[in-house]
Amino acid sequence: MQRFSILVVALILFASFQITAQNKPAALIKGESASVAENLVKVETFYPNLLGVSYEMKIRKEFAIYSMMGLLGHYGGGSISQATYGVSSYYVLTPQVMVQPRFYHNLSKRAASDKNTAYNSANYVGFAARFYDEGLFLTNAENYPKGSAILDIMLSYGLQRNFFKRLNFDMAIQPGIEFTSAGAGAFIGINLQLGIIVFSN
Repeated sequence: MQRFSILVVALILFASFQITAQNKPAALIKGESASVAENLVKVETFYPNLLGVSYEMKIRKEFAIYSMMGLLGHYGGGSISQATYGVSSYYVLTPQVMVQPRFYHNLSKRAASDKNTAYNSANYVGFAARFYDEGLFLTNAENYPKGSAILDIMLSYGLQRNFFKRLNFDMAIQPGIEFTSAGAGAFIGINLQLGIIVFSN
């Protein structure tokens, strides 16, 4: 009888362990299997990139390289614009390129919590290099002054989310150093991008 009782207790403990072992890893396995997209292509707009095409490529499970070609844009208007540039309102479009390795640090945690991780929907830490030349631009302003080539080196902390399946929001704060022919200076930038996901796998 004593042996039977010990056997029953052992079976109950074993069953309890198995149930716990099956329930707990379910979330862990989901998190551990979470991964960034192999390829992610978007058309993006807003600030400071007025219009551009970006491509994210998977390097490892939580690492990707984000690259973008686009147009930096700004505009103005009023009496000062009329007097300075000969137009009541003006725009300036400057081509830019950017490369940014990203580490999506909470991708696994979001997946384990059953939160959306599609299209790299997670928070990231990045290191970016952006290049543009203020001597090359498209504008409707007369006598708009030409500037120099600029290289920005930036740290980034941002988040990326998608909604309505194919719409994407990417927001980041970007402290960095700007290098020009006149020297270098520190700045704090903000990146706000709305995107349409064109392709992903």
